[in-house]
Amino acid sequence: MTSRELILAAINGNPHPRVPVAQHNFAFCVRHAGITMDAYRRDPELAARALVAAAEEFGYDCIIIDFDTSSLAEAMGARLDFPQDDMARVSEPTLDSIADIRKLPLPDPHKDGRLPLWLETTRAVRRMVGDRLAIMARADQGPFGLLFQLRGHENFMIDLLDEEESLILDALEYCAEAGARFARAQMDAGADLTSIGDSACGQSLIAPAHYMKFGRPYQAKYRERMGDGILSLHICGKTNDIIEAMATTGCEVLELDHQNDVVRSIDKVAGRACIFGNIDPALLSLGTSDDVLAACQPVLEAAVARTSRFVLCPGCLANADVPAANIRAMTDAAHRWGNYGG
Repeated sequence: MTSRELILAAINGNPHPRVPVAQHNFAFCVRHAGITMDAYRRDPELAARALVAAAEEFGYDCIIIDFDTSSLAEAMGARLDFPQDDMARVSEPTLDSIADIRKLPLPDPHKDGRLPLWLETTRAVRRMVGDRLAIMARADQGPFGLLFQLRGHENFMIDLLDEEESLILDALEYCAEAGARFARAQMDAGADLTSIGDSACGQSLIAPAHYMKFGRPYQAKYRERMGDGILSLHICGKTNDIIEAMATTGCEVLELDHQNDVVRSIDKVAGRACIFGNIDPALLSLGTSDDVLAACQPVLEAAVARTSRFVLCPGCLANADVPAANIRAMTDAAHRWGNYGG
């Protein structure tokens, strides 16, 4: 099977010989290619070459296209800082009141902000890899995370306590539509699947009950509005107490942070979604290749024993300073301990 076929088989739960590997490592790819983050985010061909070259050198199966967590917010009016060698970040939110959400334009992924550059990168990567490798082209933030950025972190947390609930729900509805437009465009550009991060509604910031009210319903609406295609949901930090609810959103993939108990998560998801995870990015940066192999082995053995719907992946974005040998070690681990046999 090709790498692309392996990934799609794992996502769909179809028979395949081994656990595939995805790498959320664009910061590493930028440094490994000897370019700046600023050049990477402004030149789709350069970005595509950096991503593809790393995948081919280190032998993993799925390229994850990403730039930052602020591009949708920028396309809707937020101001960003653009460090030369770091990811862009919101410097000035655009909503003075959550009630003003519908005054913001719904972004056109083909025209607004840097969203067209994301799409062009996806098209370039597909052109370079053909059908050999799988592509996850991220669609930036989920509904809660996008509103979190548009309103500002502190303001939004106060809104959750003090604002009329109907206004918050209306704003989340609007953000779900804004994001789904970008997700559809990423699939049209040639992605095998797309992905959202919605970490602001994880257990690290809000209670599970608030996730059930403000997070899960709008992730489900996002998935429904996206239409055809495969959607992955990533929430940073612990999601042990909300993982079952995440599995009911309709998202075909759930990306797990390293803080999750992978066995518990696999058992709770019970085959309703494919799990990507969940090697600690700090270990990838600070450990040796032997440390990485030792961390991957029990994860792979647990996955092989329990599910065909699993992809080995860092638990979150791998840092720029990851030693190249540690990227290779994840590929080696999957070949060593990720075989389904038969």
